[in-house]
Amino acid sequence: MRKRSLAGRISFAAATRWTPRPLAAQPSRGFLSITFDDVPRSAWIEGGAILARHSLRGTYYLSGDLCGKTFEGREQYHRDDVADIAAAGHEIGSHLFHHLSTLTLSHSRMQEEITANDAFLANLLGSAFRPRSFAYPYGEVSLTAKRLCSRHFGTSRSVQGGLNGAGADRDQLRILAIDNLFAKDVDWRTIFRTVARDNLWAIILAHGVDESDHEFSCPPARLDGAIRHALDAGLTILPVAEVMDHLTATP
Repeated sequence: MRKRSLAGRISFAAATRWTPRPLAAQPSRGFLSITFDDVPRSAWIEGGAILARHSLRGTYYLSGDLCGKTFEGREQYHRDDVADIAAAGHEIGSHLFHHLSTLTLSHSRMQEEITANDAFLANLLGSAFRPRSFAYPYGEVSLTAKRLCSRHFGTSRSVQGGLNGAGADRDQLRILAIDNLFAKDVDWRTIFRTVARDNLWAIILAHGVDESDHEFSCPPARLDGAIRHALDAGLTILPVAEVMDHLTATP
């Protein structure tokens, strides 16, 4: 758990209680989105291969400054990977340029981080590209960040556990963590049957996909198994922005 200042704790608590854009409608069926943060290169090489085997597409939240670097002991995505991820049909989302906690950022610095990451992605994917989905680095959200992100992105994703339905906070969507630190003994079959039965939206969060014991990685077999349980439950599996398109479509 990251240590927060008193001001940060107050801002985080206030932000998590403020829901400027609740989901207006209950999903018409059970949905699942598979998301990757940062992104360790294994999330693309191994994780992307698993999604391809199932003919599925996910959402990759990228921080431009991590490109080509080693972060938390792991090789991060390469510059050429970004176009390959997009070409495979996956959604590219934003994770701020420098992967900083929003609790440390002023309004102007937060805007600079969003703008810098937009420019980084547009440079690689074309000048018209603009990410539609955002994930808060470390899951830490301030009131300032939530206000800015609600104006700039269709959704923002947290690291708070849970499922999403009518009234859920689209500026702090809840997740199911699949990394080693959280998910070694999760009963995916039961969870996804609940998602299907109650017409909810589940969002898996992964970082690396590898056989290491890194606390923020998951083994390929766990990701593949979770996907199989979701498909067996009859869930519709789509990137985050496409689920939002379904939820906000005019009846």
